[in-house]
Amino acid sequence: MNIFKSTYVVLRSIIAIVIPLLLVFGCIITRYFENVWSLIFSVILPGLVVLNGLLFTVFIFLKRKDAFFAGFALVVYACSHVLFFNFNFDNHNVEHDNLTLLTFNVRGGGGAGHTSDRTQIKPRIEAITNFVNTQNADIVVFQEFWTIQKHSFDNYPYSFVGKRRGISKSLQVILSKFPIVNTGYIDFPNTSNNAMYADVQYKEEVIRIYNVHLQSFGVEVDSEFFTQKGLEAVYPKIDVGQKMKSAQTELLLENIEGFKGKYIVAGDFNATPFSETYRLISQGRQDSFLEKGSGFGGTYHLLSYPMRLDYVLPDKSFQIWAHENFNLKWSDHEPILVKLTTNNY
Repeated sequence: MNIFKSTYVVLRSIIAIVIPLLLVFGCIITRYFENVWSLIFSVILPGLVVLNGLLFTVFIFLKRKDAFFAGFALVVYACSHVLFFNFNFDNHNVEHDNLTLLTFNVRGGGGAGHTSDRTQIKPRIEAITNFVNTQNADIVVFQEFWTIQKHSFDNYPYSFVGKRRGISKSLQVILSKFPIVNTGYIDFPNTSNNAMYADVQYKEEVIRIYNVHLQSFGVEVDSEFFTQKGLEAVYPKIDVGQKMKSAQTELLLENIEGFKGKYIVAGDFNATPFSETYRLISQGRQDSFLEKGSGFGGTYHLLSYPMRLDYVLPDKSFQIWAHENFNLKWSDHEPILVKLTTNNY
């Protein structure tokens, strides 16, 4: 009996220390680094938060001093990262004029990218087109668009199609109901990913719209993924991808800092809210989900696990009135629709 009791005490002590340590370590590495481990912890961090919350509650109930470790880890998380679940009861439409923006990585209409989905490209494109036209947003930013033909979106007289002769990039598009007075690219080297911007004449001011598609890993999570051979193949891809994403983030921020007007950063960051990428890009800006979103805000599902990889981040001169997530399953990413106004209106 003493052996079982001693084993229980040892296991309880290990759990009480190891799980909080994992959360603290995860908070540190995801906040300050971009590597394989930071990616792993950025995915599992919500689970570690939940586990520590349960430990803290149980130990408090049992009046155990072990509650200190879990409590400390939760404080570290609260001080270093944003919430992964949001409660919002004030997500409403505005009576007066507002600017609406929709961001959507459509993956060429190819769904989740599996071979079986390729036969469904045409109906998926039709469904996505109908959805976008029905939402009727003022501005639409697409990542991984399917074609340079945009006649299906007749509601948008102005557009910026990211297609250039001799430059091979994943196609990005900005559609606008308002005049586009200037356009430009933020070219990411040695990749098909990229960022672009369009300066839109909105009423009496110009607003820059950034359409961002940061580095992806080109990794499919399938039956081969969790084998030793699969992991050995994936590891270098993730390591290189994380380093490229850091460099791309620097290029993006340089352009943002050089622009003196109002702007909105939107698109697919391929990074969770617990990553250094998100921390740097969101710093000094608003996150529409945190302001007006509800639930997990997932825009990408990894084996049914919701992850927030797509964002709309306006500067602080905007007032965010609504944020809506959709569950369409026509692409590997889901769209976001945001309604906002500038402080001048």
